[in-house]
Order: sequence, then C-alpha cells, then structure tokens
Amino acid sequence: MISVIVPTHNRRELLEKKLRGLETQQGEFEVVVVADGCSDDTVDFLQTYQPPYPLELIQTPGLGAAGARNRGAEIARGDILLFSDDDVIPQPGWIEAHQKAQQKPRTVAVGRLELPLELRGSGAAELKGPRVFWWNITGNNTSMPKALFDEVGGYDPSFSSYGGEDPDLGYRLMKAGARLVFVREALALHEAFDYRSKAMEKARQAGAAHVRVWKKHNDPRIAWALGVHPALVALKLALLPSFKGLWGPRGDYELAYAWGALEAWNPPSAS
Repeated sequence: MISVIVPTHNRRELLEKKLRGLETQQGEFEVVVVADGCSDDTVDFLQTYQPPYPLELIQTPGLGAAGARNRGAEIARGDILLFSDDDVIPQPGWIEAHQKAQQKPRTVAVGRLELPLELRGSGAAELKGPRVFWWNITGNNTSMPKALFDEVGGYDPSFSSYGGEDPDLGYRLMKAGARLVFVREALALHEAFDYRSKAMEKARQAGAAHVRVWKKHNDPRIAWALGVHPALVALKLALLPSFKGLWGPRGDYELAYAWGALEAWNPPSAS
C-alpha cells in the first residue's frame, strides 16, 4: 500500500482540489494530511470531508515542510511513501504508476511534474524527464520505501524555512545506493500557488538553503549541481544584471537565487 504524505499550511481550497483529485485514483492507498500550523478552515474541512479512501489527519505547530513530512511518515501504514505537496494535483493513473515503479527494491521514483502555462519559466519546479538525478528528489511527486526513508534518517528538520530539505534528502538517498527512476506516467500538475506572489523571495531563500546543504555535507559536487559554487555565483552576478532579460522571468529568478547564495557564503559579521 502507498501512503500519500501531504503537508499543508493555510491553503484549504488548494488542498481540497488535490484531495478531490485523488478520489478517482485506482490502487490501494491512504492519504496522510499534516495540517502544519493551520489557522484557516483547513482542519474544519478535513474533519467533515468523507473521501472514498482512508484519510488520516495530523496537526502540527508550524514545523515546516521537512518536519511535517517526517510526522506524516511516522504514522503512515503503507510500505511505500509518496510525498506530494498540497499544490500538486495528481493526474489519472498517478497512484498506479508509482506502485508499478516500486516493484524493485530500494527504488526512489520521481514522477513527471508540469506547470500551468502561466507559470512556465518562473523557477517553480517542473520535471519532464527522461532522466532524473538526486537533486530532482522533491516533496512534490516522489515515492520510496518507508524502510529506505527511515534508513537515511528522513528529512532534516533543521531546514525549517523554504528550500534545502529536498536536495539534502536526495543526496543522502544517493549515497545510500538508492535506485533512482523517472516515471513519466506518474504525472502531476504543479500549481505552485506561492510563485504568483513570492517567486523572488523563494528564489533567494532557496539559494541560501542550498549553500547550507553543501556546507552540511562538504561535497563540492553539491555546490556545482545546485548552482551555488562560488565561481558560478560570481558569474551569475556578473552577467545576469545585463542579460537576465533574455531569459524572461527565469532570469529574475536566477539573479535572486544567486544573491541568496552569496549571502549564505558571506553572512554579515556580528556587530
């Protein structure tokens, strides 16, 4: 059985859209929703919602995505964990595609992720394959055995703000010898709600968080793969102010990402 782990924070309408999208999925699965510090009507909705699949609700006090996913995984009854955020809407055959991909041991299956037309090029996560790497392992559309998740220690809850928790987990799974596969049939639409208003803020936070991932593991491959090596950051900051317009919205995102990385590499001195 698959346990779908869904952290959420004050996005009841989007969460409802996701959960109702799961109503038509085939296969054996449960859904674990972690209402993380919710102060809207999310919990009220979940307490009255009666889906055709088993649904578990946990309330947590604002742990952030990493901590919320860990809590969901703790109570999951399935042998397979499928991490999927509240702004990721599954398409037909999603559950079955992940179940099929998990027939071989120690598999980390990353599904196809597409953006609505208005968000393409914004910097929000999109993945169309055909190959995937450890830095593509995210909480958007990724399944793995619960035993493997526990073996590597789950998510690092010290990544409590935006970014960093996904590549940190992906790197540890890679080091543990996980079998990484791309599953084209496991399609989900990433509505990336916050990118409509917070794209630059998230880009800056992600750049800083990815430097933290490199510092934690001290492997230069991380800095190059995540685009936060000092040489890459210096190149971006030198070129992007003049040429970012050629990339459209993506150029603005990359510049904000580089500034965030620079700030993490050179934190201000304490006075």
